[in-house]
Amino acid sequence: MCWLELYQIYVAKCKGASNSRPTFANIPHVREWVNGGGFGIIYCVMTLRLPALLAAVCLAAAANADGPATNRALRTAAELSQALAAGYGVSGNAPFDVVVTVTYPCDKLCRSFTGEDSTGSVVLREISMWTNGVCHLTQPVLRRGDRIHAVGHIVLWAPANISRAEIQSFQTLSFSPLPPIPSVPAEELRDPKWRARPVKLRGVVKDAFRDEIDTNWNYLEMRSGREVLYASFTTDGSDYERLQAIIGAEVEIDGLYMPLDAGNRRMIGWQLHTTGWDSIKVVTPAPEDPFDAPLLDNSAETAVDLANSIGRRRIMGRVIAVWHGDRFLLRTLNGDRIARVDLAMALPPKYGQCVEATGLQETDLYRLNLSRAIWREIPAVAAPEPGAIDVTVRDLTVSASGVRGFQTDYHGKPVRMRGVVRSLPSPTGEGRLGLECDGQIVPIDASACPEAFRGVEIGCTLGVSGTCLMETENWHPNAPFPHVEGFAIITRTPEDIVVLKRPPWWTPGRLAAVIGSLFAVLAAVLAWNRSLRALAEKRGKALANEELGRLASDLKAAERTRLSAELHDSIAQNLSGVSMELDTALNGDKPIPPDAAQHLSRASKTLDSCRVELRNCIWDLRSRALDEPDMDRAIKVALGPTVGKKKLLVRFNVPRSRFSENTARTILNIVRELASNAIRHGRADEIRVAGSLDGDTLRFSVIDDGRGFDPGNRPGVLEGHFGLQGIEERVSFFNGDMKIESQPGKGTKVSIAIEVTP
Repeated sequence: MCWLELYQIYVAKCKGASNSRPTFANIPHVREWVNGGGFGIIYCVMTLRLPALLAAVCLAAAANADGPATNRALRTAAELSQALAAGYGVSGNAPFDVVVTVTYPCDKLCRSFTGEDSTGSVVLREISMWTNGVCHLTQPVLRRGDRIHAVGHIVLWAPANISRAEIQSFQTLSFSPLPPIPSVPAEELRDPKWRARPVKLRGVVKDAFRDEIDTNWNYLEMRSGREVLYASFTTDGSDYERLQAIIGAEVEIDGLYMPLDAGNRRMIGWQLHTTGWDSIKVVTPAPEDPFDAPLLDNSAETAVDLANSIGRRRIMGRVIAVWHGDRFLLRTLNGDRIARVDLAMALPPKYGQCVEATGLQETDLYRLNLSRAIWREIPAVAAPEPGAIDVTVRDLTVSASGVRGFQTDYHGKPVRMRGVVRSLPSPTGEGRLGLECDGQIVPIDASACPEAFRGVEIGCTLGVSGTCLMETENWHPNAPFPHVEGFAIITRTPEDIVVLKRPPWWTPGRLAAVIGSLFAVLAAVLAWNRSLRALAEKRGKALANEELGRLASDLKAAERTRLSAELHDSIAQNLSGVSMELDTALNGDKPIPPDAAQHLSRASKTLDSCRVELRNCIWDLRSRALDEPDMDRAIKVALGPTVGKKKLLVRFNVPRSRFSENTARTILNIVRELASNAIRHGRADEIRVAGSLDGDTLRFSVIDDGRGFDPGNRPGVLEGHFGLQGIEERVSFFNGDMKIESQPGKGTKVSIAIEVTP
């Protein structure tokens, strides 16, 4: 074999792996050469064919991608069936390459079918793709009689831990009709020769139901002779009524007898798997009236398996207990039998109703019951109701001879019990209350009348009446001795619950709640006390600071008063004396030279100005204008003596805290000087003061309605007028400027801008 041929085989192998088609498998001698890949490599080395060596290595690696090189492909149905039974493929994929004839086709969900050759029969499975619940087949649907060439692997299906023969690809070689599927009695299916082979079975459908876990799967429970087995098939889950209608019918079903390996029910075992409704032929229809069934009879009680496979039965009687929303106890009208009825879908009847029920007969080894039942009301029949029996837990769990065990004789009897409530039914539970009696908890079920528990709380002492229920599951083949799970008392009416004694108000829980509340109140009081203490400290500091400020203000005021008194008693009086002397000299009888008179007159005016300034200083010292927190109020206090009865309007929108004491005093002096000039020289009747802060620049103005003057010809220091000159000097100290706007007869406006700091 040349290296080019080996390379072509390798390419074909890779393409086959990517497309899931065995293109390499049909090339002559390749399979044996690949399975003996080591021999091919040795042959290439010995013949020094290096390109072929490379191709051989690649081909051997490609072969190992599908499975171990030591796994020889299985070629017959018998080999494949034995490998499946032995769990082949659990530790790795095992290849197979078989030519078989399809003896039973697969359905759309399970995808399993049988193939036969001369050696035997085997169950194969196609690979299908699922998208949004829809099956997309990778190959055409097979027919019964198709002869196919199938290639694939035995793989381990992890959910069920079983081996399956999955086909990766197949090719239909031919088609030939097969003989009809043979009819086989159910007893003969135990023979291994029928396993994995199609058979036809005839029997009566005892039960038909849909899997509540995987609703795509339907099951028929059939009785054929003395054998009971299951038949399964898949649908879209919308044929529940059709399933119910087939119960009781005699049918003939053809299917594949095999262990089911799909869906969630993986341990059912061998059963008849069909392709669907087309494989089911109704021989004798079920009775149209589901209540057309024999009465429940005790004749089969000794044969447990027969009792559970006998089919539909009916019973009539009075409802004595209802619980769980789908179960009730029925006592026959003559009182000789009690049966538990498990409903299929309908709502349960009410306590005391006379009903007729029909369903599948089952037994719990104590009595006959009905499952998957339906019911209808029948006319009421008067019958004596037995009185309630006073019982204890010991009566229900210990025999008269002292042997412990549930006393099933109380099942269905009215009983009465007394106990203390230890647990209440949960809103989402079955509505059962826990009643402590003799140190044990007895379930009290009021799911059929939840209003019976109204007003009941933990700790109440109750008197409870109701029907005693021994909770036992029905017999099934895998549970030959179903045990009693417990007992409960099923209340019938709200009057069955009587509160004999309420729990004391002072309970440990409430005591703990009170103690917790007291601790919470104490913690709140401590927190409140701490916050009050912090608030008191804060307010105390504020009051202390305020008091210190007031004391400081009083000290300043007292000091200013003292200084003003000294100034008034000393300097002011001296200045007054000097002024009087100058007036006497100017107004004396002796003539004064003109130059001397001019100087004396100027000195007199200067002295008068000094007296005014001194008087203002004395007023400032005595005034509390600087102590006012508001500048509007401070200006009004400072201008009070100057303005008198004149109209004064102040709009100074700057807080007092924005200025230092020196700055505030300067502002007040400037405003007072301008107001004094307006009244004394301008004869003004109205003074308006306004001010605002622009960053660190204070802009304020004083406007009057006086006679006005010409700012260019204003009198100065030489004429004895020092007011405007003093204002300009104060403004320049603060790096400010002053602007005077005035005309004779039109009043005066003085605008000032100064830089201020707190």
